Amino acid sequence: MNEGLFAPAGGVLRGEVLIGGRWYDKPERLESRDPATGELLGTVPLCNREDVALAVAEARRAAPGWAGMPVRGRLDLLEVLARLLHREGDALASLVTYENGKPLQESLAVDLQGALDLLAGLVRGAGPRLRPQRVRTSSPLLWGKSHRLHRVPLGVVGVISPWNLPLAIPVGQIALALAAGNTVVFKPSELAPLVAAKLSTLIQRAGLPAGVFNLVTGDRDTGAFLVESGVDGLLFTGSTSTGRKILAALAGRLTRTQMELGGKDAFLVLPDAPFERTVNGAVWNGCFGSGQVCSSSERYYVHRSLYPRFVEAVTERVARLKVGSGFDPETQVGPMISEAQRDKVHRQVQEAVAGGARVLCGGGPLSGPGFFFAPTVLVDVPPGCNLMREETFGPVLPLAPYDDLDQAVALCNDSPYGLSASVWTADLHAGEALARRLEVGSVWVNDASYTHGQASCPWGGVKASGVGRTHWTGALDELTTLRLVGMDRGRAARELWWFPYGKDGLELARAFRELLWERGLGRVGPAARVAVRLFRVRSAS
Repeated sequence: MNEGLFAPAGGVLRGEVLIGGRWYDKPERLESRDPATGELLGTVPLCNREDVALAVAEARRAAPGWAGMPVRGRLDLLEVLARLLHREGDALASLVTYENGKPLQESLAVDLQGALDLLAGLVRGAGPRLRPQRVRTSSPLLWGKSHRLHRVPLGVVGVISPWNLPLAIPVGQIALALAAGNTVVFKPSELAPLVAAKLSTLIQRAGLPAGVFNLVTGDRDTGAFLVESGVDGLLFTGSTSTGRKILAALAGRLTRTQMELGGKDAFLVLPDAPFERTVNGAVWNGCFGSGQVCSSSERYYVHRSLYPRFVEAVTERVARLKVGSGFDPETQVGPMISEAQRDKVHRQVQEAVAGGARVLCGGGPLSGPGFFFAPTVLVDVPPGCNLMREETFGPVLPLAPYDDLDQAVALCNDSPYGLSASVWTADLHAGEALARRLEVGSVWVNDASYTHGQASCPWGGVKASGVGRTHWTGALDELTTLRLVGMDRGRAARELWWFPYGKDGLELARAFRELLWERGLGRVGPAARVAVRLFRVRSAS
């Protein structure tokens, strides 16, 4: 069996696509390059509309059998996948570092461990969530009837994932869709297709039936073909601008959609913040993944009493960060994913400087091969410039002071985005109270970004940061529909609301209304119970 990702003579990786349980090659290819060197890593097929349509058709063909499999059987296969990811972890993490550029430690601790954590929590927690639930009704007229809620898979789910966490994000969303009983067509980012090809080989080796999981690779057009393909659900992680286009394209189909989009996270420092921890947290959450993480801190608000000392400490530590190859164990910041992304970050910094901001360290691209950008600290940044309003996705820390908490809350909430935020204080009660005032999906006190991949913790935002919640077992609700099944023993000849109508039935209906509410708001009195028994006798005649 072809493994779907291999290195022919010459050492350049060659990926294939997986459709209906078979690996396919195509002459039209898409290149993947190492962002640290610009060197060619490998190629994958450039899938067209017909390829995507075939993948969706195969997924639809496999859907009834997969949905009919017991939940435990599906989860057992996901556990096999988790064991394969663990076994192949070092090779996978190395491929992430080659293709994404991030330090190998991050590939292991964030991407790989995040994927394993999600799978472990899903295998443990999905069963109770998907199990049929008994429903209790409030009216005594329904005595003798039983009701259950069943969760029904949507059908075929498309997954479109980004390049910044090319393992953790797709594993979480693919696994959730599969656990819920859906079949999947997966389209990875064109900037990280080799990681996706390797992941897909492991998913196939886990033993899923043919067609349950399908991989198509390609560029933005390939993603658009998947959006337009008639899938029953779509999980998308990416930019807000692309998310809006997808929502517009799906508006006429009412497709179930879950989106995790951009962020502009605030880092809020109170006067009593644990200083060393806060400085270290500020530097890490602004620069890990080269700042190319949706929950990276991109706006720093520090109480004025602490501001000068904080600025000095953060600047000194950011200036000492080692930038370089992710395979150097001393490297802390790798390259940007592409020249275009590096240029975007540079433009935001230049615009801020033109508006009066001061660069305290970094500020621009580094010379040499690869797409490196110097970790940067700025102060006096105009609040209305793009650096403080639009997602940056780079290792840039703009610092600003505030005077009181009301002002700080207003600054944090003054954003079109609302993914997450962090609050730093020695008073945890005050931190939690402040967290409730922030217009975001997640708030961490004295930490940041760490709940991604925890199946018990929802991930997602408000405003322009997304629709729905993902990467947790609660997402199973969004990946299924509810079917109510009501049953009656069939002992009574008819019900009160059935034919024939007449004077007796009208009077009985009015009497029931009075009796059912005689003790207020559904607390049924003895007279109502007597009336129900009389009605049952009458309906049996």
